[in-house]
Amino acid sequence: MIDRICMTLGGRVSEEIFFGAENITTGAQDDLQKITRMAFEACANYGMNDAIGPVSYGGDRATKENWTKPFSEKTAEMLDFEVRKMITNAYDRTRTLLRDHRDDVEKVAQLLLEKEVITR
Repeated sequence: MIDRICMTLGGRVSEEIFFGAENITTGAQDDLQKITRMAFEACANYGMNDAIGPVSYGGDRATKENWTKPFSEKTAEMLDFEVRKMITNAYDRTRTLLRDHRDDVEKVAQLLLEKEVITR
């Protein structure tokens, strides 16, 4: 799941690296919603967080059935913290990967400019 979050962050982090932090577009907003949902699901419903533990607070079923929030305000704060930490760590990892492989990213970008579509 962390790899998927990093992949989804790739566009936004690339904008930061290649065009500067002041030139980040709104195009990544949908990606941010997706990764926030993924991180929340990992922490709150799939038991993939050591601080929160192996619990599930309902997930999609709770949403579909209009359950009220099945956890305390303290747990909500912990979820917020852990989700933010997961995303921040993934963002840092993505930035490191793209910086370490900057030349390769530029080669792929040049190939895309030439061919418009590439496959494996």
